[in-house]
Amino acid sequence: MSCKIHPETVERQMERNWPEGIKKTKQRLEIYHILADAIKPLTATEIFEELKNEDGSPRYAFSTVYRCLQTFENAGILTKSTAVTSENAMYELRLAQHRHYAICLKCKERFPLRTCFLGDLKNMLPANMDEFQITGHQLEIYGYCPKCNQK
Repeated sequence: MSCKIHPETVERQMERNWPEGIKKTKQRLEIYHILADAIKPLTATEIFEELKNEDGSPRYAFSTVYRCLQTFENAGILTKSTAVTSENAMYELRLAQHRHYAICLKCKERFPLRTCFLGDLKNMLPANMDEFQITGHQLEIYGYCPKCNQK
């Protein structure tokens, strides 16, 4: 568990969240670290760019990055989302606290919301949906960021 006094290291987080039966290959470990350090969801292309050598040459094939992301998604440790404003899927680790975003329609920048204000979703379902089991939700708000709104 993470706290403000003793923040959880990526290694401890990885140890706690790593899916059983998934090998810890060099590529998967590097991708996990990139996602853990990210302050916003990343596209597969952004992750691929982060993995390049100092001279700009790729360390891994793009297909390797994509397969690792698919493995993480299938194992349930990754959230994949495609915003209405983008043709590329975005990836972020599934952590104890999920995030929602405001997305600028012009520059496509994603701004994390301070809190999830959806509350108890079970109470929002119609009366005939008592047996519906909620496993998650996603919220995106669209508009223009202050920088783009001034132009």
